[in-house]
Amino acid sequence: MFNASLRDLVVDDLEKILAWRNQEHIRSVMFNDNIIEWQQHINWYKELKNSNRGISKIFTVNNVDYGILNVIDIDSYSNRCSWGFYIGDKKAPKGTGLLLGYTALEFVFKELKFRKLCAEVIETNKISCNFHEKLGFKLDGILRKQIKRNDKYEDIYVYSLFAEEWEVHKKQLILELEG
Repeated sequence: MFNASLRDLVVDDLEKILAWRNQEHIRSVMFNDNIIEWQQHINWYKELKNSNRGISKIFTVNNVDYGILNVIDIDSYSNRCSWGFYIGDKKAPKGTGLLLGYTALEFVFKELKFRKLCAEVIETNKISCNFHEKLGFKLDGILRKQIKRNDKYEDIYVYSLFAEEWEVHKKQLILELEG
């Protein structure tokens, strides 16, 4: 339907991912908004490769890399996980973020077969809150003054989406993506 895909992250992607991640517009909405140093980035990659609690994929459209999907906090027993993602390429065409959301949710629910996907969003990241709601996520609650950033405590909005909710909601998204 759409020429979007997720591919495995490889060593050759590390420089590009680090450059994406350290951009101000990406860092400013992350729990850790510090500049990531190369050695930290390498350590993250090594941990990822040696862990069964996380999966990272590069998001591509027409074989052009635009962003990343991180499936984290994998709990096989409870059949749930969390996610993080971003479009790193500032030149990405309009609608690329929505396509990433659709592609990632299909991956999580169809390929990985999780029953529940969880998300945590910093209160000030209204774009991400709206994005999650557009994808069909429901607000489960608020972790009040949960993290400290820039000498200020911030709330974290907790969202979730179940596989059966996605099946119903995705039809609306397909119409939007095709329009």
